[in-house]
Amino acid sequence: MENKKVTIYDLAEEVGVSTATISRVIAGNYPVSQKTREKVQKVIDKYDYRPNAIARTLSNKKSRLIGFITPAITNPFFSQVFVEVDKYALEKGYSVLLGNSMHSNELESSYIRILLEQQAEGIILLGGLINDTVPDPNSVQELIEVQKGTKLVTINGKIEGMNNSSVRTDEAKGIELIIKHLVSLGHKKIGLIGGVKGITTTDIKVNTFKKELKKYNLDYKDSWQIYSSYDIASGEEGFEELIRTNRELPTALLGINDLVGVGMIKASKRHPDKSFAFVGFDDTSLAQTSSPELTSIRHPYEKLGKMAIEMIDGGGPSRDIILPPRLVVKESTLRNMAGKVEL
Repeated sequence: MENKKVTIYDLAEEVGVSTATISRVIAGNYPVSQKTREKVQKVIDKYDYRPNAIARTLSNKKSRLIGFITPAITNPFFSQVFVEVDKYALEKGYSVLLGNSMHSNELESSYIRILLEQQAEGIILLGGLINDTVPDPNSVQELIEVQKGTKLVTINGKIEGMNNSSVRTDEAKGIELIIKHLVSLGHKKIGLIGGVKGITTTDIKVNTFKKELKKYNLDYKDSWQIYSSYDIASGEEGFEELIRTNRELPTALLGINDLVGVGMIKASKRHPDKSFAFVGFDDTSLAQTSSPELTSIRHPYEKLGKMAIEMIDGGGPSRDIILPPRLVVKESTLRNMAGKVEL
């Protein structure tokens, strides 16, 4: 038998039991006598037998497949979350199918249909339509229908009126930590660059930014808060607009994320006569490799990924979990500091 591919029928014949008994031992969730189980397991180990995945899916009626849909996997925040989701999915015996929707609602819907056809046991959404402050009603209805066929989990997004499970970072708390840090360093003029109005993550950060300035009796200036999107180029553009349209400038600048923060740093090098403290958001690899290294808010990436998988793998009612972030201080706010300090 060593010279051919071993089948479940070969195992059953050698042990002297039915193929159904072999399947029960492999599944591990059906009653089989200890003596028979040991005999079957010995032969399985002997041939290092691995059941065909498709056949196992058909017999168990479970695909062990999870979908992960995000608008831009090249965004380091999205990719870092995906790494953690994939890691914990593998530990639980799932495969993860990545759908990169490229900011297209139509493509996102297409991925959802494919995953439902593949009988995915859960779909995880990160970014995209779940971050619209006023989501499209048709898209919301589509997600409600999705929940009838599989589990739906959102990361860093929550749609009002839906009862799906979600796990997210307390981004308002992140902004609070940033303003507190900058104020402790003596900054009284603070600006914010990046993001798009009408996207929940941006709206949360902008609204909290305004509230925190008021709490510390600091002035909010419209011209110091510039929407410009989420990439490095928009960080550069926002910074140049700030310089071009203001005679009086802030001493500290927040980027809506690390990409924008790095863009601001890049643009600032074209204006060596002007000095700023810079802060990002997400604490991705960009924040650690920029020059200077970028002070940033770190998401609990490992917990985001682990809890998303647990929400699919486990039972029970839907949950909405909010996790605290951390401020990781680096050179961009404390240039003379040796190393980095985590607060």
